[in-house]
Amino acid sequence: MRTYLAPLGFDSRRVVRPVLSEGIETGDQVVLLQPASSSDRGEDAFQEVQNVLTQVVPDLDLETEHLPYTDFVETTLYCADLIQASEGETIVILGGGARELLLPLTVATFTSGENIDTVLQVGDIDSSVRRLPRLNLRGEVSDAEATLLADLHDLDTVLSISEIADELDKSKSTIARHINSLESAGFVRTRKNGRSKTVEITDSGRIFLKTRAANVI
Repeated sequence: MRTYLAPLGFDSRRVVRPVLSEGIETGDQVVLLQPASSSDRGEDAFQEVQNVLTQVVPDLDLETEHLPYTDFVETTLYCADLIQASEGETIVILGGGARELLLPLTVATFTSGENIDTVLQVGDIDSSVRRLPRLNLRGEVSDAEATLLADLHDLDTVLSISEIADELDKSKSTIARHINSLESAGFVRTRKNGRSKTVEITDSGRIFLKTRAANVI
């Protein structure tokens, strides 16, 4: 079984061509990503994709996910959820749709590591379909640092390093060392608050945790 994830704009060929070039058969699933406020032209494009692909596989599982698009981080997290939920061989198509969806999908794709099998790109210049390498763009942090980041997410509040150490029953020096590494990776930010330093997770940290969860399933 294969699951295709593809943003869909007004040009159905940017979905149909890569799907047909990769192959499709009974049991496969095609998930089309469209903005939450899809237009009539978007609906027409969906019908065109459906008409072509169901000629090949009449009982094809073809779905549409309407994504938020005004918040880049939330859209990226939504895409990461879809990648995580995909069944069988996962194939992501990067080549069409609104930039507000294509860019978050691209970020989620290249931070999802082993959860994606194939990435296809439809060229703007020559409309060719190319396979892209599966790049790992995740931050390089240790397992202990990633665990601390997850713990901070679960605590869900801004705390000082001392408070974090108390909550997690860890030494202050260990927490401070891990926080320094996480801040260097851009996953947390710290602020001086009197004589103490408070810590909170950044949007990058949230996306890292989402994609890391997908990779360890």
